[in-house]
Amino acid sequence: MKALEASEKMKKRIIRKEDLVADKTAFIDARTPGSDKKENYTIIGPGVSESSQRFINLKEAHGFNIGAAAMPNGCVNSLHSHETAEVFLVSKGTWSFFWGVDGKDGEAILYEGDVISLPTNMFRGFKNIGSDDGFLLCILGEDNPGKVIWAPKVLEDAKDHGLVLLEDGRLIDTLEGMDIPEGAKVIEPASKEVLQQMRKVSEEEMEARVFRFKHRKPVENAYLDSHLPGAKKKSYGIIGDGLATYERPSIVKNPHSFSLELLEAEPGNGLKSHKQEVPQVLMVLSGQWKVAWKGDNDEGETILTERDIMSVPTDVFRSIECVGDEEGCLYVVSGGDERVVVEWSKEVVESVKK
Repeated sequence: MKALEASEKMKKRIIRKEDLVADKTAFIDARTPGSDKKENYTIIGPGVSESSQRFINLKEAHGFNIGAAAMPNGCVNSLHSHETAEVFLVSKGTWSFFWGVDGKDGEAILYEGDVISLPTNMFRGFKNIGSDDGFLLCILGEDNPGKVIWAPKVLEDAKDHGLVLLEDGRLIDTLEGMDIPEGAKVIEPASKEVLQQMRKVSEEEMEARVFRFKHRKPVENAYLDSHLPGAKKKSYGIIGDGLATYERPSIVKNPHSFSLELLEAEPGNGLKSHKQEVPQVLMVLSGQWKVAWKGDNDEGETILTERDIMSVPTDVFRSIECVGDEEGCLYVVSGGDERVVVEWSKEVVESVKK
Protein backbone atom coordinates (compact mmCIF):
# COMPACT_ATOMS: atom_id res chain seq x y z
CA MET A 1 0.00 0.00 0.00
CA LYS A 2 1.41 3.39 -1.00
CA ALA A 3 2.23 5.70 1.88
CA LEU A 4 0.04 8.78 2.19
CA GLU A 5 2.16 11.84 1.50
CA ALA A 6 1.92 14.97 3.64
CA SER A 7 -0.14 17.83 2.26
CA GLU A 8 1.53 21.17 1.61
CA LYS A 9 -0.15 22.51 4.74
CA MET A 10 1.30 19.72 6.86
CA LYS A 11 4.74 19.88 5.24
CA LYS A 12 5.13 23.37 6.68
CA ARG A 13 4.74 21.83 10.13
CA ILE A 14 7.46 19.23 9.57
CA ILE A 15 10.82 20.86 10.26
CA ARG A 16 13.77 18.76 9.18
CA LYS A 17 17.23 19.39 10.59
CA GLU A 18 18.29 20.60 7.16
CA ASP A 19 15.47 23.19 7.26
CA LEU A 20 17.03 25.04 10.19
CA VAL A 21 18.57 28.40 9.30
CA ALA A 22 21.47 29.57 11.45
CA ASP A 23 21.60 33.10 12.82
CA LYS A 24 25.16 34.04 13.78
CA THR A 25 24.25 37.51 15.02
CA ALA A 26 21.22 36.67 17.14
CA PHE A 27 22.42 38.24 20.37
CA ILE A 28 24.49 41.06 21.74
CA ASP A 29 27.47 38.81 22.56
CA ALA A 30 27.88 37.83 18.88
CA ARG A 31 31.33 39.48 18.71
CA THR A 32 32.55 38.86 22.22
CA PRO A 33 35.58 36.50 22.09
CA GLY A 34 34.57 33.07 23.33
CA SER A 35 30.93 33.65 22.41
CA ASP A 36 31.35 34.58 18.75
CA LYS A 37 31.01 31.08 17.27
CA LYS A 38 27.37 30.47 18.18
CA GLU A 39 24.70 29.54 15.69
CA ASN A 40 21.18 30.16 16.94
CA TYR A 41 17.92 28.91 15.45
CA THR A 42 14.38 30.24 15.86
CA ILE A 43 12.19 27.24 15.06
CA ILE A 44 8.67 27.75 16.46
CA GLY A 45 7.48 31.17 17.57
CA PRO A 46 9.39 34.47 17.69
CA GLY A 47 11.83 33.40 20.38
CA VAL A 48 14.10 36.00 21.93
CA SER A 49 16.56 36.68 19.10
CA GLU A 50 17.67 40.30 18.93
CA SER A 51 18.42 40.02 15.21
CA SER A 52 16.02 41.62 12.73
CA GLN A 53 17.25 39.10 10.15
CA ARG A 54 16.28 35.95 12.05
CA PHE A 55 14.43 33.20 10.17
CA ILE A 56 11.46 31.53 11.87
CA ASN A 57 10.49 28.08 10.58
CA LEU A 58 6.94 28.15 11.99
CA LYS A 59 5.43 31.41 13.25
CA GLU A 60 2.13 30.01 14.51
CA ALA A 61 1.50 30.63 18.22
CA HIS A 62 1.76 27.46 20.33
CA GLY A 63 1.81 28.86 23.86
CA PHE A 64 5.57 28.23 23.93
CA ASN A 65 8.61 28.79 21.70
CA ILE A 66 11.21 26.34 20.42
CA GLY A 67 14.72 27.26 19.38
CA ALA A 68 18.16 25.70 19.23
CA ALA A 69 21.85 26.48 19.48
CA ALA A 70 24.85 24.88 17.79
CA MET A 71 28.19 25.69 19.39
CA PRO A 72 31.72 24.32 18.94
CA ASN A 73 33.82 23.09 21.84
CA GLY A 74 34.73 25.92 24.20
CA CYS A 75 32.07 28.33 22.97
CA VAL A 76 30.09 30.15 25.70
CA ASN A 77 26.58 31.57 25.77
CA SER A 78 26.89 34.61 28.02
CA LEU A 79 25.11 35.18 31.33
CA HIS A 80 21.49 36.24 30.87
CA SER A 81 18.02 35.85 32.36
CA HIS A 82 14.52 35.36 30.97
CA GLU A 83 11.04 36.53 31.92
CA THR A 84 9.52 33.09 31.20
CA ALA A 85 10.57 29.47 31.64
CA GLU A 86 13.67 28.25 29.81
CA VAL A 87 14.30 24.54 29.30
CA PHE A 88 17.25 22.96 27.49
CA LEU A 89 17.35 19.48 25.93
CA VAL A 90 20.81 18.16 25.07
CA SER A 91 20.66 16.69 21.58
CA LYS A 92 24.40 16.22 21.18
CA GLY A 93 27.54 16.83 23.21
CA THR A 94 28.45 17.63 26.81
CA TRP A 95 27.45 20.97 28.28
CA SER A 96 28.25 23.01 31.37
CA PHE A 97 25.40 25.15 32.71
CA PHE A 98 26.35 27.80 35.29
CA TRP A 99 24.37 30.47 37.07
CA GLY A 100 24.42 33.45 39.43
CA VAL A 101 25.17 37.16 39.06
CA ASP A 102 28.80 36.32 38.28
CA GLY A 103 28.12 32.78 37.06
CA LYS A 104 29.68 31.23 40.14
CA ASP A 105 26.66 30.16 42.21
CA GLY A 106 26.75 26.66 40.77
CA GLU A 107 27.36 24.38 37.81
CA ALA A 108 25.57 21.38 36.30
CA ILE A 109 27.11 19.15 33.62
CA LEU A 110 24.61 17.67 31.17
CA TYR A 111 24.98 14.93 28.57
CA GLU A 112 23.02 13.72 25.57
CA GLY A 113 19.37 13.16 26.43
CA ASP A 114 19.51 15.25 29.62
CA VAL A 115 17.10 18.12 30.26
CA ILE A 116 17.39 21.14 32.57
CA SER A 117 14.72 23.65 33.57
CA LEU A 118 16.27 26.99 34.58
CA PRO A 119 14.32 29.28 36.94
CA THR A 120 13.37 32.82 35.97
CA ASN A 121 14.99 35.88 37.58
CA MET A 122 18.40 34.21 37.61
CA PHE A 123 21.39 34.81 35.37
CA ARG A 124 22.48 31.65 33.57
CA GLY A 125 24.99 30.75 30.89
CA PHE A 126 26.22 27.60 29.22
CA LYS A 127 29.32 26.27 27.50
CA ASN A 128 29.99 23.40 25.15
CA ILE A 129 32.65 21.29 26.85
CA GLY A 130 32.15 18.29 24.56
CA SER A 131 32.19 17.67 20.83
CA ASP A 132 32.66 20.42 18.24
CA ASP A 133 29.17 19.87 16.87
CA GLY A 134 27.29 20.23 20.16
CA PHE A 135 23.58 20.91 19.71
CA LEU A 136 20.96 22.11 22.19
CA LEU A 137 17.20 22.42 21.83
CA CYS A 138 15.48 25.10 23.88
CA ILE A 139 11.87 25.61 24.94
CA LEU A 140 10.78 29.05 26.17
CA GLY A 141 7.48 29.61 27.93
CA GLU A 142 4.54 31.69 26.65
CA ASP A 143 3.77 32.98 23.15
CA ASN A 144 5.77 36.12 23.88
CA PRO A 145 8.80 35.19 26.00
CA GLY A 146 9.85 38.82 26.34
CA LYS A 147 13.38 40.15 26.07
CA VAL A 148 16.69 38.70 27.20
CA ILE A 149 18.08 40.37 30.31
CA TRP A 150 21.87 40.42 30.11
CA ALA A 151 24.37 40.45 32.97
CA PRO A 152 26.15 43.84 33.26
CA LYS A 153 29.53 42.61 32.01
CA VAL A 154 27.93 41.14 28.87
CA LEU A 155 26.58 44.57 27.91
CA GLU A 156 29.90 46.24 28.68
CA ASP A 157 31.91 43.71 26.65
CA ALA A 158 29.51 43.97 23.71
CA LYS A 159 29.84 47.76 23.63
CA ASP A 160 33.60 47.35 23.29
CA HIS A 161 32.91 45.35 20.12
CA GLY A 162 30.46 47.81 18.59
CA LEU A 163 27.13 46.30 19.65
CA VAL A 164 24.50 48.24 21.59
CA LEU A 165 21.08 46.98 22.68
CA LEU A 166 18.08 49.31 22.83
CA GLU A 167 15.21 49.06 25.29
CA ASP A 168 12.82 48.20 22.45
CA GLY A 169 14.90 45.09 21.68
CA ARG A 170 16.76 46.39 18.63
CA LEU A 171 20.43 45.53 18.28
CA ILE A 172 22.56 48.39 16.92
CA ASP A 173 25.83 47.54 15.17
CA THR A 174 27.96 50.67 15.28
CA LEU A 175 30.81 48.96 13.42
CA GLU A 176 28.47 48.58 10.45
CA GLY A 177 27.68 52.28 10.51
CA MET A 178 24.37 52.04 12.35
CA ASP A 179 23.44 55.01 14.52
CA ILE A 180 21.40 54.96 17.68
CA PRO A 181 18.02 56.43 16.60
CA GLU A 182 17.09 59.79 18.04
CA GLY A 183 15.07 59.36 21.20
CA ALA A 184 15.90 55.66 21.52
CA LYS A 185 17.03 54.45 24.93
CA VAL A 186 20.04 52.19 25.36
CA ILE A 187 19.68 49.37 27.88
CA GLU A 188 21.89 50.13 30.86
CA PRO A 189 23.50 47.46 33.07
CA ALA A 190 21.34 46.36 35.99
CA SER A 191 21.83 48.28 39.23
CA LYS A 192 23.24 46.76 42.42
CA GLU A 193 19.74 46.83 43.90
CA VAL A 194 18.36 44.78 41.00
CA LEU A 195 21.25 42.33 41.14
CA GLN A 196 20.68 41.80 44.86
CA GLN A 197 17.11 40.72 44.10
CA MET A 198 18.17 38.02 41.62
CA ARG A 199 17.35 34.48 42.65
CA LYS A 200 19.93 32.39 44.49
CA VAL A 201 19.86 28.69 43.57
CA SER A 202 22.09 26.00 45.06
CA GLU A 203 23.53 23.13 43.04
CA GLU A 204 21.29 20.75 44.98
CA GLU A 205 18.19 22.78 44.09
CA MET A 206 19.21 22.91 40.45
CA GLU A 207 19.92 19.18 40.30
CA ALA A 208 16.29 18.61 41.30
CA ARG A 209 15.36 20.37 38.04
CA VAL A 210 17.50 18.09 35.87
CA PHE A 211 16.26 15.00 34.03
CA ARG A 212 19.17 12.59 33.83
CA PHE A 213 18.75 10.36 30.78
CA LYS A 214 21.28 7.82 32.06
CA HIS A 215 19.36 7.36 35.30
CA ARG A 216 15.86 7.52 33.85
CA LYS A 217 13.17 5.49 35.58
CA PRO A 218 10.42 4.40 33.21
CA VAL A 219 6.68 4.15 33.68
CA GLU A 220 5.22 1.52 31.34
CA ASN A 221 1.48 1.99 31.86
CA ALA A 222 1.02 5.77 31.81
CA TYR A 223 -1.46 5.93 28.92
CA LEU A 224 -4.88 4.46 28.13
CA ASP A 225 -3.42 2.45 25.25
CA SER A 226 -0.38 1.11 27.12
CA HIS A 227 -1.55 -2.53 27.17
CA LEU A 228 -2.65 -2.73 23.54
CA PRO A 229 -0.58 -4.57 20.91
CA GLY A 230 1.82 -2.12 19.27
CA ALA A 231 1.58 0.36 22.14
CA LYS A 232 4.23 -0.96 24.49
CA LYS A 233 6.45 1.93 25.54
CA LYS A 234 8.28 3.55 28.39
CA SER A 235 7.44 7.09 29.37
CA TYR A 236 9.15 9.67 31.53
CA GLY A 237 7.48 12.73 33.01
CA ILE A 238 9.86 15.68 32.88
CA ILE A 239 7.72 18.82 33.20
CA GLY A 240 4.09 18.60 34.25
CA ASP A 241 1.64 15.76 33.65
CA GLY A 242 1.63 15.77 29.85
CA LEU A 243 -0.54 13.16 28.12
CA ALA A 244 -0.41 10.64 30.95
CA THR A 245 -3.80 9.04 31.63
CA TYR A 246 -2.69 7.73 35.00
CA GLU A 247 -0.53 9.22 37.73
CA ARG A 248 3.11 9.43 36.72
CA PRO A 249 5.92 11.27 38.53
CA SER A 250 7.55 14.24 36.85
CA ILE A 251 10.81 16.02 37.58
CA VAL A 252 9.52 19.61 37.58
CA LYS A 253 5.97 20.59 38.52
CA ASN A 254 5.91 24.39 38.62
CA PRO A 255 4.05 26.13 35.74
CA HIS A 256 6.01 26.54 32.49
CA SER A 257 3.11 27.12 30.00
CA PHE A 258 3.91 23.68 28.54
CA SER A 259 4.54 20.09 29.57
CA LEU A 260 7.39 17.86 28.45
CA GLU A 261 7.66 14.08 28.43
CA LEU A 262 9.91 11.48 26.84
CA LEU A 263 8.70 8.36 25.04
CA GLU A 264 10.96 5.37 24.49
CA ALA A 265 9.81 2.47 22.32
CA GLU A 266 11.04 -0.43 20.24
CA PRO A 267 10.13 -0.62 16.53
CA GLY A 268 6.45 -1.35 16.02
CA ASN A 269 5.35 0.40 19.20
CA GLY A 270 4.26 3.89 20.19
CA LEU A 271 1.16 5.98 20.87
CA LYS A 272 -2.09 4.88 19.27
CA SER A 273 -4.47 7.24 17.49
CA HIS A 274 -5.47 10.25 19.58
CA LYS A 275 -5.91 14.01 19.40
CA GLN A 276 -5.74 16.86 21.87
CA GLU A 277 -7.04 20.42 22.08
CA VAL A 278 -3.64 21.95 22.82
CA PRO A 279 -0.61 22.15 20.50
CA GLN A 280 1.68 19.13 20.36
CA VAL A 281 5.28 19.24 19.14
CA LEU A 282 7.39 16.12 18.56
CA MET A 283 11.20 16.29 18.74
CA VAL A 284 13.26 13.22 17.87
CA LEU A 285 16.22 12.41 20.09
CA SER A 286 16.96 9.06 18.45
CA GLY A 287 15.52 6.44 16.13
CA GLN A 288 12.88 6.80 13.44
CA TRP A 289 9.25 7.66 14.16
CA LYS A 290 6.29 7.40 11.82
CA VAL A 291 3.59 9.96 12.44
CA ALA A 292 0.27 9.25 10.72
CA TRP A 293 -2.67 11.64 10.91
CA LYS A 294 -6.26 11.82 9.78
CA GLY A 295 -8.64 14.76 9.96
CA ASP A 296 -11.68 16.01 8.09
CA ASN A 297 -9.59 17.64 5.40
CA ASP A 298 -6.16 16.06 5.73
CA GLU A 299 -4.68 12.59 5.89
CA GLY A 300 -1.09 11.51 5.57
CA GLU A 301 2.06 10.22 7.23
CA THR A 302 5.74 11.03 7.51
CA ILE A 303 8.93 9.61 9.00
CA LEU A 304 10.84 11.74 11.51
CA THR A 305 14.51 11.09 12.24
CA GLU A 306 17.08 12.47 14.67
CA ARG A 307 16.69 16.26 15.26
CA ASP A 308 13.52 16.46 13.16
CA ILE A 309 10.64 18.43 14.69
CA MET A 310 6.93 18.29 13.93
CA SER A 311 4.04 20.42 15.11
CA VAL A 312 0.83 18.39 14.98
CA PRO A 313 -2.36 20.45 14.56
CA THR A 314 -5.14 20.04 17.09
CA ASP A 315 -7.82 19.07 14.57
CA VAL A 316 -6.39 15.69 13.51
CA PHE A 317 -6.08 12.27 15.08
CA ARG A 318 -2.45 11.15 15.10
CA SER A 319 -0.56 7.94 15.85
CA ILE A 320 3.14 7.95 16.66
CA GLU A 321 5.10 4.76 16.04
CA CYS A 322 8.78 3.89 16.36
CA VAL A 323 9.89 2.30 13.09
CA GLY A 324 13.17 1.22 11.55
CA ASP A 325 15.62 -1.15 13.20
CA GLU A 326 16.46 0.53 16.50
CA GLU A 327 14.73 1.61 19.67
CA GLY A 328 13.87 5.30 19.59
CA CYS A 329 13.41 8.21 21.97
CA LEU A 330 11.00 11.05 21.31
CA TYR A 331 10.33 14.22 23.29
CA VAL A 332 6.70 15.38 23.33
CA VAL A 333 5.83 19.00 24.17
CA SER A 334 2.20 19.95 24.84
CA GLY A 335 0.81 23.44 25.41
CA GLY A 336 -0.56 24.52 28.78
CA ASP A 337 0.11 23.69 32.41
CA GLU A 338 -2.87 21.39 32.98
CA ARG A 339 -2.90 17.67 32.32
CA VAL A 340 -3.56 17.24 28.60
CA VAL A 341 -7.11 16.11 27.81
CA VAL A 342 -6.57 13.32 25.30
CA GLU A 343 -9.33 12.16 22.97
CA TRP A 344 -8.53 8.60 21.92
CA SER A 345 -9.94 7.25 18.67
CA LYS A 346 -13.00 5.02 18.84
CA GLU A 347 -10.88 2.06 17.79
CA VAL A 348 -8.53 2.56 20.73
CA VAL A 349 -11.37 2.99 23.23
CA GLU A 350 -13.15 -0.13 21.97
CA SER A 351 -9.93 -2.17 22.05
CA VAL A 352 -9.24 -1.13 25.64
CA LYS A 353 -12.75 -2.26 26.68
CA LYS A 354 -12.23 -5.79 25.33
